[in-house]
Amino acid sequence: MNMRVAKLLTLLIAPLFLSATDNHPASLDRLLRLRKGNYWIYSGTVKWDASQGRIGKAEIRWKSEIIDEAARGDLKAFLVEGDPTDLAWYTPGKKPGLHLWIVYKDRFYMVEADDAIVKRFKSPQDPLTDLVEAEDPVLQLPITLKRCTQPIKVEEPRERTDLMYCWYIDQKHVEQLNASGAPASAEVLELSNRTAPDDEELGVAPETGIVSYDYSHHGTVSEAHVKLVEAHLIPNK
Repeated sequence: MNMRVAKLLTLLIAPLFLSATDNHPASLDRLLRLRKGNYWIYSGTVKWDASQGRIGKAEIRWKSEIIDEAARGDLKAFLVEGDPTDLAWYTPGKKPGLHLWIVYKDRFYMVEADDAIVKRFKSPQDPLTDLVEAEDPVLQLPITLKRCTQPIKVEEPRERTDLMYCWYIDQKHVEQLNASGAPASAEVLELSNRTAPDDEELGVAPETGIVSYDYSHHGTVSEAHVKLVEAHLIPNK
């Protein structure tokens, strides 16, 4: 099989794969490749307010690594160092933070982890469910376009209908990934969260994970635009 034919088959198969997950979705931890030891390296640009009317800009490489994992019944939690969202409000010298990526009730959450939350993560008796039950998930199954994700516990009914102030899948399209350790191309879900002050977007490719992150603030300058360049993934069982 020549390279041109192989590339064409990849482009044709990717949408079929995602359609299959729409009808019979795999677990989110499998789709997002959430497993201790997996890591992703991103490359791109960041901008920040350098004061006195100056704008700082730099090329950056950023590593996101799952350094630990735990299960609490139906809830799965993954301790991550260097979540891509750390790049929002980046300034020179900023260090990777700790985060929990949580999968629970067909929903995926990204939670900043301070010392107290890390301590809870390491306590087998702590169910962790209160960290996410009333929060908007970043991604939710089944895969549905142009629809806000929904908390498990709805404290206040959502009245907005304009897809603002919530995570939703804006679109899906086949994209060339150009990243080592990842498929040549994949059908990428574009997740968006738009508010009055800022826009945040994540690109997610099933069986690869997060493949891009974009952040733009509408006032004081803060921007981040990175794409996956390397994926180091333990094969799914």
